[in-house]
Amino acid sequence: MLPLPLFGGCACGAVRYRVDAEPEETGYCHCRICQKSNAAPAVPWAVIPLTGFAYTAGELGMWRSSEDGERRFCVKCGTPMEFRVRDGETVGLNTVTLDEPELIEPQCHVWCSSQLSWFETLDDLPRRAEG
Repeated sequence: MLPLPLFGGCACGAVRYRVDAEPEETGYCHCRICQKSNAAPAVPWAVIPLTGFAYTAGELGMWRSSEDGERRFCVKCGTPMEFRVRDGETVGLNTVTLDEPELIEPQCHVWCSSQLSWFETLDDLPRRAEG
């Protein structure tokens, strides 16, 4: 059990949020969209119910990253904050934006079919070829 609520925000501090729900799933995403939009080989994320997630400060930009997906970011510093499926009931939170990112540990790897050959994690977590 997490010590809820959790808090987090962007690099410049303009965007802030609050998490009041346990994650449904956590992991590392290796998909190309996450790699490119975060300028990283993989992105740690947590699936949080929207009913337990709220932004408390700041202005967000949004771009459609796929037919069904949207990504939000801080308009001041560009920090990637989250991914959502349109009309979905969860948010895919970028967990490194938490004030205490150590509190949420990844449970799996997804989209390993796109994993970069030169990037490897030293863990025994389950791996899925796709989401």
